[in-house]
Amino acid sequence: MKAITIVVAMTIVVGCAGNGNVIPTVTVPQPAATSTLTATATPLPPTATPTFPPTPTAKPLPPTPTSTLTPTPTPTNLPTPLLPTHTPTPARETARVTRVIDGDTIEIEANGQSYPVRYIGMDTPEKGELFFSEAAEANRQLVEGKTVFLEKDVSETDRYGRLLRYVYLEDGTFVNAELVRLGYAQIATFPPDVKYQDFFLQLQTKARNAGRGLWGKPAPTATLAPATPTPLSQPTDMPTPPPQQVGKVIIRTIFYDGVVPRVESDEYAEIANTANASVNIGGWRLNAGDPGQDFVFPSFDLQPDQVCRVYTNENHPEHCGFSFGSGKALWNNKGDCGYLYDANGMEVSRYCY
Repeated sequence: MKAITIVVAMTIVVGCAGNGNVIPTVTVPQPAATSTLTATATPLPPTATPTFPPTPTAKPLPPTPTSTLTPTPTPTNLPTPLLPTHTPTPARETARVTRVIDGDTIEIEANGQSYPVRYIGMDTPEKGELFFSEAAEANRQLVEGKTVFLEKDVSETDRYGRLLRYVYLEDGTFVNAELVRLGYAQIATFPPDVKYQDFFLQLQTKARNAGRGLWGKPAPTATLAPATPTPLSQPTDMPTPPPQQVGKVIIRTIFYDGVVPRVESDEYAEIANTANASVNIGGWRLNAGDPGQDFVFPSFDLQPDQVCRVYTNENHPEHCGFSFGSGKALWNNKGDCGYLYDANGMEVSRYCY
């Protein structure tokens, strides 16, 4: 606040005297008037403290849902799927099944490309053979349109360019083994891909004993048409096979790349009786792919689940003691087929690699 002092000077003018003299002007000084002006300061509005809205407390986000694969339901018309206790641990490829070709071959899509896949270790009837449709339908119900996991053994592809794989469903079902267990497939070993050969043989024996699928009876809970074996027509001049030869004798595998230099005498073909009764294979013939490359079996009772080998030129009594007696290699390392004929000349098994 400031004090302002104002000095006012008053002048008194006295009029002229009658004598014409001018009366001097007297200036009377006035006391200085002190005028104190109080400057009233208009109060400034208080400084506004900016008020910000309270920072919202972040609400906790809902937990990110954990992706849980829903187990693929087992078809209601198939027995409980096989969940092997020896689930393999190698890394597996993930794919989606786009088409079922037959009982042991599918087409898959992976990484934007399509590939044919041949199941390893088992074989189902070919088109035109008994039980072809039933096996293909069983495979379709198991895998069509589903996500599958593929496990490689040793070989990448077969000679037809198909991927060779063991196939699993999301719920762990081992598809190759499941088809054998249900009786829609029989074992067929293609070296060197033999990882589960013994396991498949155990499943086949159980399927045969239970009479499932190929083995003459429908699966216990299956609605698929059961296989009723139809006797093959026999030439009128051929005798009817004896009753004990109702079994299923197959070529199980062929070891075609022997280690004996040049002559590969240690090559062999394995035949197995997958029936529930012994089979006398006397007079049966094993052909090594070319005319004249034959071994004719002597009278021999092949027992259920028994496996015998026919060597190129070695004798192994522990494997039944059979040999072609050939001084040169018989099985073509680049690919070949073996054929087994019964005593009536009917082809009963074929194995190609």
